[in-house]
Amino acid sequence: MHRTKTISQILVGLALTAMFAPAQTLTTQQEIDQLRQQLDQLEQKQKTDEAAAAATAATAANPAPNAAAVTADTGGFTIRSHDGDFVLKIGADIQVDNRSFFGTGSQSLSDTILLRRVRPTFSGTIYHYVDYFIRPDFGQGTTVIYDAYAELKYFSRVKLRVGKFKPPVGLERLQSDDDTSFNERGLPTLLVPSRDIGFQFSGDVIQNRVSYAVGVFNGVPDNSLSDAAVSSHRDYAARLFLTPFQPESTNPLSGLGFGLGVSSGSVDGEALPSYKTFGQNAFITFASGVTEAGHRTRLAPQSYYYLGPFGLLAEYGLTEEGLQKGNFRTDVGYRAWQTGASYLLTGEKKSFGSPTPRHSFDPKNGGWGAWELAFRVGGFAADQALYGDGFASPTASAREAHERVGSLNWYLNRLFRVGVDYGNTDFGGGGALNLGGNRNEEKVVIIRFQINFI
Repeated sequence: MHRTKTISQILVGLALTAMFAPAQTLTTQQEIDQLRQQLDQLEQKQKTDEAAAAATAATAANPAPNAAAVTADTGGFTIRSHDGDFVLKIGADIQVDNRSFFGTGSQSLSDTILLRRVRPTFSGTIYHYVDYFIRPDFGQGTTVIYDAYAELKYFSRVKLRVGKFKPPVGLERLQSDDDTSFNERGLPTLLVPSRDIGFQFSGDVIQNRVSYAVGVFNGVPDNSLSDAAVSSHRDYAARLFLTPFQPESTNPLSGLGFGLGVSSGSVDGEALPSYKTFGQNAFITFASGVTEAGHRTRLAPQSYYYLGPFGLLAEYGLTEEGLQKGNFRTDVGYRAWQTGASYLLTGEKKSFGSPTPRHSFDPKNGGWGAWELAFRVGGFAADQALYGDGFASPTASAREAHERVGSLNWYLNRLFRVGVDYGNTDFGGGGALNLGGNRNEEKVVIIRFQINFI
């Protein structure tokens, strides 16, 4: 607009000059020439600017093939190539816990505030068909690589995953740490592997209805992970899971899922497992000189059901593995079960993942997030042979554990959650005989502040 006005002024000047041309001197003629030269320069500059603006608009409408886009949303920070073949997502998972124990229990842990999990996450895609996922953990004063794998997804019904990840056995274990309704996992999860190194084939036999996973791994103790193989033996794991009514969104059974996870392999050279309560106190201590030896089999029947704001998850775990002390070896079995129910008081839809509040926390505009109530019961039992054959002391290790956990969760938004859980665990055995022979019950409140965007 400014340039147009300037050109108009010059044109007016030229016209006036021409009207009085007979009276002009040589100096005035020079000024006219200068004005004409300025006019030519302005016209040329205007043409150049218009061409540049047109080129910019064309580039915006049709970006170059290698142009990248950067976004930030509930999925984290993402860098994506124009064609989507290359993606880098940067996220994080941080959990700060406050644990408070009550009563004269047998817990060995003290009241504390700790960083339960501190996990930066790097994930994405390369060449369209290969996904990757890397997640270390710096929580509780340790540095551990929890996940590091790549997955080829070229074939829709067969995906190949290689690296370190969750073997396909336990249902609750396969659920993200951020999506569980309770601050600590249930007792059946004690009997399945946490992470292992290997490779796995997975996919849908029938899309959205029948899924499978089959893998070969190094083998790790129950509820554990490792970065190295302790022997030349391998662990084999498989899972079949059915959601037969899932595509039918109006069917009240669309939220039903059930299946079975199994694993089998040698335990030679592996470390002994550690079985912990809701408050993370170990309740089984093996005798001196006991080692893992022989074979291990795991079975994990599992199911869930979601309908509107209601959710139900049930799971059973069975592990039978060989133990050895001196020259004596035998197989010992462990069994665990849990049933957990949850209900979103604010009416959001419950699922296997975290809910998205209808109204994120913003009191000035009437938003208070989502609220959830949850309750869980479960049990754990070890074979009598564990104590009768001297692998553990009946006065130091409990034969049974029974837990009850109540939870109140406040989802301020899709990424930030505050959870308050009360857990009560009582035991059969594991205590001094003159005090009834039972370990004292555990009573604990765990308050968790969690932020996650993955």
